[in-house]
Amino acid sequence: PPPPNAGGTTVVIPQAALRGGSGATLLALSRAQASFPARGAPRFAGNLATGGAGLPRIAGRMERAGGGGAVLRLRMAPYAAGGSVLAIPELVLAQGPGGALGFSGRALASGPLPGGSAQGLALPLAGSWNGQGLSLWSGCIDLRFDRLVLASLALERRGLTLCPSRGAPIVRHDGRGLRIAAGAPSLDLAGRLAGTPIRLRTGAVGFAWPGAMSARAVDVALGPAARANRFRIANLSATFGREIGGRFDEADVRLFAVPLDLQDTSGAWRYAGGALQIERGAFRLVDREPVARFNPLVAGDGALTLQGNRIVARATLAEPASRRPVTEVAITHDLASGAGHADLAVAGLAFDRALQPATLFPRARGVIANTRGVVRGSGRIEWDARGVTSRGTFSSDSLDFAAAFGPVKGASGTVEFSDLLALTTAPGQRIRVGSVNPGIEVTEGELAFSLREGRLLAVEGASWPFMGGTLTLRALDLNLGASEERRYVFEIEGLEAAQFVERMELDNIAATGTFDGTVPIVFDRSGNGRIEGGLLIARAPGGNVSYVGALTRENLGTMANFAFDALKSLDYQQMSIAMDGNLTGEIVTRVRFDGVKQGAGAKRNFITRRFENLPIRFNVNVRAPFYQLITSVKAMYDPASVRDPRDLGLLTDDGRVLRRATTAPPPDITPADLVPGPSPVQTPESEKRP
Repeated sequence: PPPPNAGGTTVVIPQAALRGGSGATLLALSRAQASFPARGAPRFAGNLATGGAGLPRIAGRMERAGGGGAVLRLRMAPYAAGGSVLAIPELVLAQGPGGALGFSGRALASGPLPGGSAQGLALPLAGSWNGQGLSLWSGCIDLRFDRLVLASLALERRGLTLCPSRGAPIVRHDGRGLRIAAGAPSLDLAGRLAGTPIRLRTGAVGFAWPGAMSARAVDVALGPAARANRFRIANLSATFGREIGGRFDEADVRLFAVPLDLQDTSGAWRYAGGALQIERGAFRLVDREPVARFNPLVAGDGALTLQGNRIVARATLAEPASRRPVTEVAITHDLASGAGHADLAVAGLAFDRALQPATLFPRARGVIANTRGVVRGSGRIEWDARGVTSRGTFSSDSLDFAAAFGPVKGASGTVEFSDLLALTTAPGQRIRVGSVNPGIEVTEGELAFSLREGRLLAVEGASWPFMGGTLTLRALDLNLGASEERRYVFEIEGLEAAQFVERMELDNIAATGTFDGTVPIVFDRSGNGRIEGGLLIARAPGGNVSYVGALTRENLGTMANFAFDALKSLDYQQMSIAMDGNLTGEIVTRVRFDGVKQGAGAKRNFITRRFENLPIRFNVNVRAPFYQLITSVKAMYDPASVRDPRDLGLLTDDGRVLRRATTAPPPDITPADLVPGPSPVQTPESEKRP
């Protein structure tokens, strides 16, 4: 206490020591000087030291100057308790006349935090206490740490800058409770997530407690730099309560080991019980190859759980336009090893007018169209440090489609993919074909093929029973999705003329004979098809062609009736049928009969008997549109098979003849259209003789 003097006597205390608490606390005020003037506030200065068992050692200096202000400068040596260490290298506290306190300094801390821990945390201290509440950091601060752990995320030596919202400190604590609001212009952090290297960069980040967090332009690299998985999120938000959760949108996910990307990803997320969960996930699945093997698929109900090192996810992938489900996907991935797998299940994918194979696989365009039917199957994709493998099995009971060589119906069977992602099958895949119609329908065949990298369809062969014989498609390679000339060669072996006549419903014609040959069909880069060098040759000893029906006109004229009766039945020793021309235009068919003579049922007379012993050759040349050729043959004896002239554009509905029909010239037949043959049967000298 000050002495009872009135002259402002100064009392000097050279050394004072106060001990208490049975030695538990030591408070020492050394070299302290105090003056007590008659008027005004007392002034003092001195050094303060505290210490003792269980308490940190603090050294400081307190000063009070005029105006009633007091300043305390102190430092606290590292203080350890349990697994925590706290040190205050410097701290200045200043007391205003009204009793308010302001402070500034820095603290170093290591130890547990709620949900994690910190090592080497360097925290600036700046704030005030006014008796009603505490305020911290009214300006931007630089926060640094050697290691910061939050749940399974461990961040290594980094720093970040935090700034308060305008007009308010970062931390406030008063009668309304604890409130925190801070933002960072960007983050650049690195460390490990569940033992896996992670690098985090962001744009602006905002945080408030209680309340929410938001981040822009989040870029996460997960895994070693050379093979990192990338997550880019345009917008990320979170709310804080009993658990942490929020939303994200405009995100892209790129897994290094899997050549598939997730784009335009969005969903809801939450973190609770040490697990991160994503629900209502929507995204587009995109092939990362330079030339896409499949078109993007979409999902709107995806779910994912990340707990420890394990990711488990599921989704239903659908075609974007029709929203038709294509496959169910279940994914498991281990962050520590980088290994995982995806199981695919196709319960029943229906192809119809709304969905075609080319809608899913761009390389199918121009190869298959007008598909009808259901496909089902399953597949698995596996990945690890060595790479990616995949496989799958898909089947159909009945699939109809249009191919370049004709419409196919009732295709069935199972196809096994040895590399599903690369759309590659093992050799020798076989499917059954109910029917195919390259111009004449054939049924109950089998096709052998293999597919390589979704680009090359290797047709190993196909065969069908065909009118008493077989129709075989020779092996060929098709570059899918490429504009190129394609050649299909059909081999015909053992075709029975009688079955051909019956199949084509040529009721008034009878024929015998067996034929072999080839029919090459060529498609140019534009998809225009043509028969090029088709040839069928009758086997020995030949056969017969005869007309067995009634004439549509009773009287053809004397000479015509005479010729018809004489040629009503013809035996031949050799017959060849050559075909050339555009499938969409005219086909030139050249038929050559050799060793011709009258057959049973033909009328004989004195003229025909003069020719009986002479070898005769008939060359018949027919020009007609390919798909009307058979109709033209039937029209020779069946007028009902002729189409309505109005359908052909020859007449208007009122019966008037169109000008273009009357002016169209008849097709020219040139010598080149005739089948070249050997030298004439008779020498020129005998041509006029019987």
